[in-house]
Amino acid sequence: MDFLKSLPLLPTDGNSTSSTSPTTTNNVANESKKKIHRLTQEVVNKISAGEVIQRPSNALKELLENCLDAKSTTITVTVKDGGMKFLQIQDNGTGIRLEDMGIVCERFTTSKLTKFEDLRSIQSFGFRGEALSSISHVSHLKILTKTADSSCAYRACYLNGKLTPASPNEQSSDPKPCAGVNGTQITVEDLFFNTPSRKNVLKNTIDEHSRIALLMKKYAINNPTVSFILKKQGDPTPEVHTSGGQNSLEKDVIGSLYGTDLSKELKIISIDPNSNISKDGNDIGNTTPSSTLSRLDFTMKGFFSSTNYNAKKINFILFINGRLVDSKNLKTGLEQVYGKYLPKGTHPFIFIRLLVPPKNIDVNIHPTKSEVKILHEEQIIEFIQQKVDQELSISSNSKTFSTQVLLPGFDQDNTSQKKQKNSQTSSTQTKSANNNNNNNSATRKEPPEYAKDKIRSDSKSQTLDAFLNPMDYNDNDNNNNNNNDDNNTVGNDSGIGLSYDDGGKFNDNLIFNDNGETPRDIDDPSIATPIKPKQQANSTTTTTTTKSNSPASKNDIKKLQEHTFITPRRTRKYKQVELTSIKSLISDFQLNVHDGLKEFFNDCVFVGCLDHSYALVQFGKKLYLINLENITKELFYQLSLLRFSDFDSIKFSQPLSVYSLLLVSLDSPLSGWMESDGPKEKIADYLTKLLISKKELLNEYFAIEINDDGEIVGIPQVLDHYVPCTDNLPIFLLKLATEVEWEFEKECFSGILKEISSFFKIEPSFLKLRDTLTTVTTTNNNNINFIKKDGKEWVIQHLIFPAFRKLSPPKKFANDGSVIQITTLDNLYKVFERC
Repeated sequence: MDFLKSLPLLPTDGNSTSSTSPTTTNNVANESKKKIHRLTQEVVNKISAGEVIQRPSNALKELLENCLDAKSTTITVTVKDGGMKFLQIQDNGTGIRLEDMGIVCERFTTSKLTKFEDLRSIQSFGFRGEALSSISHVSHLKILTKTADSSCAYRACYLNGKLTPASPNEQSSDPKPCAGVNGTQITVEDLFFNTPSRKNVLKNTIDEHSRIALLMKKYAINNPTVSFILKKQGDPTPEVHTSGGQNSLEKDVIGSLYGTDLSKELKIISIDPNSNISKDGNDIGNTTPSSTLSRLDFTMKGFFSSTNYNAKKINFILFINGRLVDSKNLKTGLEQVYGKYLPKGTHPFIFIRLLVPPKNIDVNIHPTKSEVKILHEEQIIEFIQQKVDQELSISSNSKTFSTQVLLPGFDQDNTSQKKQKNSQTSSTQTKSANNNNNNNSATRKEPPEYAKDKIRSDSKSQTLDAFLNPMDYNDNDNNNNNNNDDNNTVGNDSGIGLSYDDGGKFNDNLIFNDNGETPRDIDDPSIATPIKPKQQANSTTTTTTTKSNSPASKNDIKKLQEHTFITPRRTRKYKQVELTSIKSLISDFQLNVHDGLKEFFNDCVFVGCLDHSYALVQFGKKLYLINLENITKELFYQLSLLRFSDFDSIKFSQPLSVYSLLLVSLDSPLSGWMESDGPKEKIADYLTKLLISKKELLNEYFAIEINDDGEIVGIPQVLDHYVPCTDNLPIFLLKLATEVEWEFEKECFSGILKEISSFFKIEPSFLKLRDTLTTVTTTNNNNINFIKKDGKEWVIQHLIFPAFRKLSPPKKFANDGSVIQITTLDNLYKVFERC
């Protein structure tokens, strides 16, 4: 008990000395004097906004549900910096009436609820009228909307739930009429600009963008008939894109978003407890009393991954009455069921759509509507667990194993080939040392080289046809046996200026003239002898092409089928560019080079063209299939980037109207034009003016020359002696005007380079090899034979393929099917050695 003596003595009466400091006493006294007062409406609104809109994905969820309530069939979302800087959603729904725009952003304004009792039968997503109000209190909100019965659209800006002028110079905040299509476009800028603490917490824009993408995927699966599009601002390629349509199914959407590996392993389970039979025809069983089943009153349709599929992270998606919600109890219960069938540490894919009578559900539980309360929730969860367990037990009796295409054996750092070379060097050194130590011994014989190990091709070797024009591939028998004027061959020795036709064939009647004059038309009957060009050092090459059968070729672009002048070839030394944006773009692809593929493209040997856009090449003892479309697109992007502001040019003998070309492009299904976009003439006129305003930039940096009259005079020559398909020129100009982000330097240059590479790349339709000779009929009905099928490979082999050695292949080429290993010499000898 001696330890009690060391403890401090407690005060025994009120007069004892207190340990409380005078400062603490004063603070308590001050706190007691504070009065309870009513918060201002502004503070209340901001607090409420912080509860409803917690991050950009919450704002998008509210807006998506508004679009679906408005019966939209197409929803497009554009974001920047994870939605913190810019978040825009556009639909083609019913729109907002002009008389409602004044109060649309005020709190507790809605068209879906009148009295509290309506919650018992509510079927819409929104009902509180807080979404737009909350967003307007934490961001700068703009709304552009048009109803079907309105003659024009109206736009307005909102702040703190009220209309506000669009700029400081404007006096009125009333909605202003403008051009627009049916539907609503809502733009949210500078989210949480007035709440720095929330903004500082949400600094990870990549994570916020991932949340938005995941949200879009979930709603796309639950609404397969609605088209969902998500893209980053300035990026023409959507990250999430579903086609929608009445024939679209949930399984199709899951396959397009998550891959076919998942969709082929999905099991569809539909439950209707009232009938005690699942909709797939299987008896659920009587594990639950029938009296209980009759009280549950729900239906379910779910997509569950089988036991053959597993992932590192669970994908659990739950919609109740069309509303995206969370249910920890249901999620945990199903994970326990899958735990009996899946390997440890792996998880399933689960999508469930529950339909419950509105009277059995309470949706007013959570500020973000992410939680609901359901009558008989425990029994429903138990019921679903039993059904899923039964289906998984059946599927676990069989396993599906998929075979994989043999992919190229390239390692990232090319270490295996380095090890092989090191081992060969070490072996050679050892042999040399042994020979020096045994000078008096008999000379050792080198081991024989077996046929299966002998490489008979060399990437440095050349063939005679490389020095010939493909027009020389005419039928020799025809020339030898018929020396009359009825069969006239148009030949050429230069082998330059070759291009493709969009209709699936070459520009077969290429005529080369080096005297600077415009060649006569191929239909001219006076062309009766082969045209042989003169060999001069500094010459101008002229090419003439026939009218294409491509849908894009119309009377408006007949000039494209006439004469094109190419500047002479010269030794290329890339010009040093000091622009930071260009240096950054060059650094981007140089840091992403795959070393193994780099050596592959340097040393591979061309074998031949396959159907469509593939070619066969040999590398060592292996045969590979390469995707020409993917590889040439990357090649022309890099070549264009390295030739920035230092292009040679391909000039048209007659300038071509940009306006006419844009009209032609809008007629093409590739343009994506719809009637709701407005008249084609107005769109073409606007885009023409846009390109004219950018003509100095296009001409100086990219050799895309447009004159003051709105005519295109020339295009860049990215690869010497190669001319792209001119039928693609209208689409090229359309994308140049619509897909390029002109406001930001790096994005602008990158966008233009991407469109140039898409214009110059090899497309599948270009390589449809024909089995017969290409013929052209002249005015006197004489057939002129031109390039045989083998001549079509000439351009690929002798113009495109040598340029691959300049390519810095990105790492993605090793995995995206751009380069695929077909077989090896060893495997071929196993099959054919005995033949």
